[in-house]
Amino acid sequence: MSAVSRGVVYALLAVVVVLLLGIAALLNVAAQRNQRLEDATIDLRRSLNQKEGTIKDLQLRLQNCDTIQATVPDDSGWGTTSTDSIQTTGFGE
Repeated sequence: MSAVSRGVVYALLAVVVVLLLGIAALLNVAAQRNQRLEDATIDLRRSLNQKEGTIKDLQLRLQNCDTIQATVPDDSGWGTTSTDSIQTTGFGE
């Protein structure tokens, strides 16, 4: 083999090695990105599950609020003991 052809072969081998290293680096970056996306997906699912639990809890509390009858306490300061009675003053009647 002549010196020129050896130089060309070595240059081509160097190019192939550099390309392989570049491909390996790109695969490594892609794998890391994929792992970060999987971690983010897991975090979002966990957050969604917590939010769903909170929503269910709030729905139950809302249902309980709907079933509880609001009662007005008797105020003896107005002179009546029942909240159902209406006092008329005679004005406009």
